[in-house]
Amino acid sequence: MSEFLILFPLLLVLLGFGFVEYILHVSRRNKIPIRIHVNGTRGKSSVTRLIASGLKEGGFQVLAKTTGTVPRLILPDGSEKNIIRYGAPNILEQKFAIQEAVKQKANVIVLECMALVPFNQKVSEEKLIKATHTIITNVKEDHLEIMGPEKKDVALALSGSIPESQKLFTSEKEFYPFFREICKRKNTEIISSRPEQYSDLDYMQGFAYYEHPENVVLALAVCESLGVDPETAIRGMWSHSPDLGATFFAEYDLGEKKIAFANGFAANDPRSAASIWENASIEFPEYDYKVALVNCRKDRPERSEQMAKEILSWKKNIPDLIVIVGEETEVFKKTCSKLNLGNSKLEDLKYLNAKEVLGFLERSLPSDSMVVGLGNISGLGLELLDCLKQKEMSKG
Repeated sequence: MSEFLILFPLLLVLLGFGFVEYILHVSRRNKIPIRIHVNGTRGKSSVTRLIASGLKEGGFQVLAKTTGTVPRLILPDGSEKNIIRYGAPNILEQKFAIQEAVKQKANVIVLECMALVPFNQKVSEEKLIKATHTIITNVKEDHLEIMGPEKKDVALALSGSIPESQKLFTSEKEFYPFFREICKRKNTEIISSRPEQYSDLDYMQGFAYYEHPENVVLALAVCESLGVDPETAIRGMWSHSPDLGATFFAEYDLGEKKIAFANGFAANDPRSAASIWENASIEFPEYDYKVALVNCRKDRPERSEQMAKEILSWKKNIPDLIVIVGEETEVFKKTCSKLNLGNSKLEDLKYLNAKEVLGFLERSLPSDSMVVGLGNISGLGLELLDCLKQKEMSKG
């Protein structure tokens, strides 16, 4: 009984602090008139940056937060700050981003959704952000262990971020009718972005890296809805700094050999990986020997299995060599052993660091090889990109 008498007042005090903090959060949030919540399977970081840069070019004071390859705050003056995390990612980060936006006197905040658990996606929208504009980029087969088991379950999970009586923008086609029904119940307007909307604007010409057209069109539609004309918005988008995981195509010298490289490390669902592989083959038609460089994560065994099945399904354009690297390659290898490798060869470089992997490629590949990074960008993926950038600098 005495323990209860001690703990009960403490519980009341904690609840009181929590209530006061939430009231302060709501007060801060309401000082930002435009709150944009970017959700979806692929392209969230890119779309967040595109929207922020387009609106900034249109005269808005914008703070953006991405949680993709490396979590960052993008301040209204265009500078960026790394977000330092102590422990696992937590949706309460959104609260601190809103606090920073108020401090920076921003009138727009663009937040990449960081929740995967369906309940957290709903809580993030309803309690933390209360978006005026929400984006669902697309629905693809990723994080099925959390949002699955099927693709339709992913769509259901993402729908938790749809706001009440506001606007939803999406480039998703398959689940558009599903989202439309939810929007109807929530009295929210749904806007489907289509490439033909901006057919008179050569919007892809000015990017210094490879950007997905559907991401650009989606961002243009959001900017235009807020009064920024497409010509102005696209100027801002062309000048912005891409996410570290953005797809790019480049050529490098590895010793006396020349390779073509496509960064698809962040495209970790099967469809996106296939798209980047096909685009790389189109971009580098003169490179005959093709290599899939797959970074495997220990905590993503289901992704390794998916990626192995996907790559081996590319019958007409299958890699000559599949190189697997990273923390845990066994799942990928076992999946390949159950399937038919065909004419592909498999090389396991588990435990090798980025420099050692590049050393293997330099020794083993014929000249004029095309290498496409796939699987996961964290860890070794980022290290490989950093090593390649140094190669690029040494060429200059």
